[in-house]
Amino acid sequence: MAKVSKIALTGGPCAGKTSVIEALKYEFGEDVVIVPEVATQLIVPLDEGGVGIPGVDVEWSQEWQDNLQRKITEKQIEDETYQIQLADLRERPTVVICDRGVLDGAAYVEGGRDEFLRTFNLDLEKCYALYDQIIHLSSLACDDPEKYLELLKTNPSRTEPPEKAAELDQKLFAIYEGHPNHKRVSSKKGIEAKIELVLSEIRQELERLKRELDVEIASEGKPRTI
Repeated sequence: MAKVSKIALTGGPCAGKTSVIEALKYEFGEDVVIVPEVATQLIVPLDEGGVGIPGVDVEWSQEWQDNLQRKITEKQIEDETYQIQLADLRERPTVVICDRGVLDGAAYVEGGRDEFLRTFNLDLEKCYALYDQIIHLSSLACDDPEKYLELLKTNPSRTEPPEKAAELDQKLFAIYEGHPNHKRVSSKKGIEAKIELVLSEIRQELERLKRELDVEIASEGKPRTI
């Protein structure tokens, strides 16, 4: 009876992903489930059980990078599968929001998407099928480079120059080209406008799921209990 939709939220540096996710939680409450970004859970110091932080407690190498990406891919698929299984047990329509999709990792592989798929033995169409929709939040580095530079001064965790950030954003967008429901949300009108556009997308998706559930319930002659 459950109606579940899964959406990957992606984008380059300073795309507003954190702000959008907080807005989704506030607006929709239990109607959305957030699958947290895996990389931030793994890139923590070795003595805290993570893979280490390059330049701090480990030396970066391609071997380290490949090992990290393998762990990210495995854990992300595992986390997404678990949350979908939980959502399937609910009686209410649910949108599962993934903070980045499985294919995001291809942007950090030298050979791009093809090499990523070969390395981790993944099928492109199956990766697309994991998500009902891909929402790409455009980086400020693409839409407003001057504002991106201003944010760099106040956010020490961001080190990418505008050109590199824009390049990464474009790679992330290209990786999902071919997905049947792939949208880009611009930063040009500011973060509030961007947030409202994403809220509108999720609102429409929840309404669609609720309509489908109502039709299914009506066809079975059962009262709705949500």
